[in-house]
Amino acid sequence: MRILITAGSTMGMIDGVRGIGNIFKGGTGAKLARTFADNRHTVTLLTSNGGLLHDQNGIRVREYVTFADLAGLLEEEITMGEYDLIVHSAAINDFTPTGTFIPTNNGQLTQMSDVGKISSQHKTLFIRLSPTYKLIDKIRTEWGFKGVLVKFKLQVGMSDEELVRVATKSMQDSDADIIVANCKEWKDERAIVISKGHTRPLFIRPIRRSALAKCILRATQDVFVRKENLPALKLVS
Repeated sequence: MRILITAGSTMGMIDGVRGIGNIFKGGTGAKLARTFADNRHTVTLLTSNGGLLHDQNGIRVREYVTFADLAGLLEEEITMGEYDLIVHSAAINDFTPTGTFIPTNNGQLTQMSDVGKISSQHKTLFIRLSPTYKLIDKIRTEWGFKGVLVKFKLQVGMSDEELVRVATKSMQDSDADIIVANCKEWKDERAIVISKGHTRPLFIRPIRRSALAKCILRATQDVFVRKENLPALKLVS
């Protein structure tokens, strides 16, 4: 089976050497890639942090830095790669810099060039942030992916009940088959895996974080056997 995994985080560049990112490094995606490869599947990992994967045996790794980098890699891989499963765990910045400005003496703002390095001598900088589009929403609609799609959703300060409600809607909005939901406060301890079955109602699995990879494998297997013309996942015991 051919599997595509995204991991890490996108960087929004302020100038040629500085950028705005987020706190996520890609450890979960790297662990998922290792687990799938150990189960004898063909894995491609798109990541911002290839160094986390100390053993790349059986895993094809492509690295990105910016939102545009990842978007280009995803489109290329999905339209050319004939994947059976996509696990989109990368943390995508919702906003990206689209201009850096310095104040002038008359109270106006002058835009700086984003080429090279902005001088550190400036006392104040203003950075304009613009929203990015949802990469995962292009996976089916524009890039034509027909296989099993796994989405990740992180929230802050939510109860489990509210998280399940928000994650379920997010899964449906992106036409994903499975969503892995958690909150920042306990993301390293556990996760909630929600799956929409094709012949049974939605089911929810709260799991320990250490068991996430194998839980996704089994939830994926459940979806695969319900999709026509797709092979069932085989797990190494």
